[in-house]
Parts: sequence; structure tokens; C-alpha cells
Amino acid sequence: MDAKNQVLDYLKHNRSLMGGRNLYNQLPRKSLALQNSFRRMTDTEANRSRMHYEIARSVGITERELKIILQKPIVQVTKKVDEPTPPPTEPPSLEDRLLAFKADAAEYYPSKELAKELGLKPKKSKVDLFQQIEEAKQELIQKEIDTIPLEVKASVKLRDQFPFLRKADCPDVLKILVNELISAYERFKEVQPKLHELLSADVAKHTVDVVLENYIKNKEAWDELEHYKETGNLLGKHPVFERLAAKEEIAGLSTPDLTQKIKNLENNIGRNKNKGNEDLVARDQDLLAHAKAVLEKR
Repeated sequence: MDAKNQVLDYLKHNRSLMGGRNLYNQLPRKSLALQNSFRRMTDTEANRSRMHYEIARSVGITERELKIILQKPIVQVTKKVDEPTPPPTEPPSLEDRLLAFKADAAEYYPSKELAKELGLKPKKSKVDLFQQIEEAKQELIQKEIDTIPLEVKASVKLRDQFPFLRKADCPDVLKILVNELISAYERFKEVQPKLHELLSADVAKHTVDVVLENYIKNKEAWDELEHYKETGNLLGKHPVFERLAAKEEIAGLSTPDLTQKIKNLENNIGRNKNKGNEDLVARDQDLLAHAKAVLEKR
């Protein structure tokens, strides 16, 4: 089973923090920094979500595909008679127990032991004990939040600003535009400060072009979201609509025409790579992947 199918199997049948950690350790193109980050994670919903996002991205599963998968319930695998007994689960870590702490349901003596393990020195009163543990819990939660990738935080903020993104009837194209907006903004923010450091006119022109291009992409995506928020209708001016229309056209081709389309796209990609047309290469690579997926299903 290849890496992508391993991840799909994990997202369908498991989704646990430990399962994701063990799976990522086996992937051929893993990041050591991310691997260490997973090792330090405590078992929280936010950390599991981040792990799902990072593992899926590492094998080419898009955020939209991931969301569709995670909306479905976990499929339990029927255990075979001769299947070996799985190893015992790890006991909850100190961080897990701290995150599970709830003052209104906590008992005094277990809480006192928890405080001792945390290195806290509360007074004898139960109120002070619970308050110090709660403060330690909030500090841990903040540390976990600080480790969430910027693109994930940005996605959460956008969904707060545009509540329709959370609704089941939200057009898929708007969810795609959220990814476009975040990617364009990140690229703009990365390159724009370099304008002040450049000496070469040629390099400066290229950087200006990148900054301008990603500023425009960001604004186009934002305009689409704002228009839908105000009117409930799609504006339809963003280039993504053209790409979706091209994909629909590909899906409607006969098998011989689809095969020819794949060859044409491969030729276009090679030609545009030689010309340095990165945007056209990215566009055609996306269409090529879609065309091959359509053909594979036939």
C-alpha cells in the first residue's frame, strides 16, 4: 500500500493521535521537525486536527478532500480471529490529565496529586488548589494554540468572519477560495518585505511582480467572499471559476477525447516549464491530475 492510501486508511479507520504519530514515522518523505512536534503533542482535539491536516498534506490530499473524509464517521475494522491482540494503550500523560481537569467535577486528593506532579505549591485550601491547576491548564492550552500553523489559524478566523463557510449549503467554490486567499496572503507577506533589501533591478522587478500578483489574488478571493456574504449570490469573477468550468468540461469528455486531453496537458506543461510560465504550469498540472482521476474511475 502506497503512502497516500496508508493515510486514507488511517483517516477512515483510526484518526487517533498515537495512530497518526506511528503512521507519520513510516512515511518516506517525513519532516523531522514535524515528527518531533507530533511526539510532543498531547491528545487534544486541536492537536488531532492539526495532525490530520499535516499528514494529509504530506501525501497530496487537499484540505477539501480531508474535510469530506473527516465529515464521515470512523469505520470500525472487524477484528479477525487470528489477529494478534493490540498492545495496551498508553496511560494518559500528565498533560492529558491536566487538560481533562474540570474544577466542578474534580476530587480533592487526586487534584492534590496532580498539582504535586505539576510542581505547584498551592495553599491548603481547595479553592486555591483548583485555581492553580486551572491556571496551569490555561497556560498549556495557550502553548498548544501557539503551535498551530498560521494557515490553520487564518482559516478559523475566516470562518468566524464569514459564518456561511460553516453551513452545509455553502458552495464548495467558496471553500476553495478560502485556500486561495490564505495561500496568496502568505506568499505576499513572505515576499513583500524583501523589496527593501534588493539591489538588483532584475530581481527587484521579479519580486514586485510576485507581490503584485499575490496581492491581486488575495483581493479577488476576498471580493468573492464579501459579495456572497452581502448578497447570498456568487460574484463569479475569480479565476477559480474558470478552472472549475474546465474541470467540468474534462469530466464530460468521451474516453478517447479524455486520453487526448491528457496528452495535450502534458505537452503544455513541458512547453510552459521551458518558458518559465509557472502559473500556467500549476493550472495545467491541476487539470492533468483531475483528468487522470476521471479516467481512472472509468
